[in-house]
Parts: sequence; C-alpha cells; structure tokens
Amino acid sequence: MFVLIKADMKKKGSYLEIRVPKNRDAFAVRTEQSYIKLHQLQVVVSARGGGKTVWITNQLRMMKDMGCLDKLILVTPTYESNRALFDNLPVHHEIIDPNDPEAVHKIKEIVEHERDLLDEYWDGMERYNELMKQIKSRRPIEQIDEDLLSYFGDELEKPKHWLNGRKAVIACFIDDALGTRIYGSKSGLNNLVILHRHLGVSKHMGALGITMFFATQSYKSNVYGISPTIRNNCTSIAIGRTKNMKELEGIADEVGSFCTREEFMSCYEQAMAECGCGCVSRHNILFIDTNPHEGCSHFRKNMNKMIYPRVGSEKIDENV
Repeated sequence: MFVLIKADMKKKGSYLEIRVPKNRDAFAVRTEQSYIKLHQLQVVVSARGGGKTVWITNQLRMMKDMGCLDKLILVTPTYESNRALFDNLPVHHEIIDPNDPEAVHKIKEIVEHERDLLDEYWDGMERYNELMKQIKSRRPIEQIDEDLLSYFGDELEKPKHWLNGRKAVIACFIDDALGTRIYGSKSGLNNLVILHRHLGVSKHMGALGITMFFATQSYKSNVYGISPTIRNNCTSIAIGRTKNMKELEGIADEVGSFCTREEFMSCYEQAMAECGCGCVSRHNILFIDTNPHEGCSHFRKNMNKMIYPRVGSEKIDENV
C-alpha cells in the first residue's frame, strides 16, 4: 500500500509541495546590505545611563541617512530633557505621553493619516491622468467629463504629495516608559506589535507599516514592562553590559533558534571586551539581528563590527 501511495504522489506532481509566495518582501523597506532589514521591532536593554537613547537615536540617524526615515513618533515623558539627541531627526508634533490612555490609538492615527494622504494623491493622479488624456484627444470642451473638470477647477493643478507619492517610512520610539500605562495589558500595545508591518493599508501601495524601538532597563518585567508578546516578535535586540546573568541566559534561550547558550555568551564576551579599536567597555553593545541580510552575522559589536561565536572553532571578527 505504501509503495502505491508513494508512486501515486509522484504521478500527481507537485500539488502537495509548500509554495513560498514570490513577493516575500511585500512589507520590506529597502536598506543597505550592511544595515538591518526594515521594518524592525528592536528592544534595547541596558542599565540606567547605559546609552539606550543614544543607541536608538543613532539607529534613527542611520535610517535617515539612507533615506529610510520620514517621520518619527516619540512616546516618552522626557523629550524636553533629551531634545538635543533628536536634532535633525523628523520629529514634529508626534510626541505622545506614555501615560495617555489613547497613546496606541494616536500612533495608529498617525500611520493612517499618512495612508490617507497617499491614497488621496494616487486617486487624484488617476483622475488627473484621465483628464489630460481627454484634453489631449482634442475633443470639444463640452464632451470632457464635467466631474473631472470640477474636481480640478480652473487651474487644472496636478495633485501633490509631500513624498511625491512614495510610502512614508515611519518609526516609533518608546523611551523611559517602563511602568507607564502604555505597557499595561489594556493599552493595545501588544496588538500594535503583532500588526506593526500591516498598519496603514493603502489601496494603491499596500501597507505602510511601522518600525518600533523599545528602550528598557529590564528585559523581563512582570508588570508594565516588555511583555512576552514584544519579546517573541522582536527582530533585533541590543544589550549593554550587565551583571544579571539570569537575564542574559533568558535572552540567550529566547534567541536559541540560531545559536546555543554557549555561542551567545561567547559573542556577549567579545562585544563587551575592549579590543583596541577605541571602544569603551562600559558603553559597548551586543547587537543581535534575528534575520540579517545575506552574508551578515547574527551578532555585532557596536553595530559596525560583526562577530561570530568562538565555540569549537574561532571566527575572525569583520568590520562592516
């Protein structure tokens, strides 16, 4: 019987095969090979004064330099005291109090507003192109669609969009918010994290999505902190120096799909060591990328140096 079933499956062809969709990066924002993929959910863990905000503002600066950041939403109670760190980043009026019960709703509204601007532009362009087609056909004015003429008025002005019809790349940074309402179970943050790539679906260009950064002093917190939903969905983790071995081991176990605990600790020790490149041990960061670009390591020291586990056989560090 087994032989007959096996032969029958071969005869019927490939209908039982799992087929991966061709457009697998439908939600992706193009970044340079040496950087990380977008959209991200990045958690940055470090003790007080460990440079979490500096790290994330540098990530945002890198995104902006690549043309991959158009709008930054800040969820923080300390914007005024950290204002200098956000110079030259696209922060306008998108500053939200993490204790605002509508905080998550306001984040979604900002993304949806950008979606609406985009759809309004492309709806207008469809009408504009049709009107230009009718005008160029040299048909009598009375035969041109009256609705199109009234839509554009006497000036016949071409629709405008602040990014010329390109999807806005949006990031949200939640800082100094441990213990605040946004981390509460009823805030809607967990749902936002799950759906972050799918927010703001444009009928013309698909989802805008959003990249999210979380700065925290504690990777695991029982109340009003980084929830299992955030941790299980994060795409990258940055860790500063810590004496909390239990926390390190917990992170190692959660990223265990591509490394053992021993390999993780090997990379952590390499990242924390001063290596003569000018790095300062107390400010060093181990960066973990769960889904790196092809040819890049899962681990980096201070973003610009790829590192590899030294368990069994050594691997030479490579500068990015």
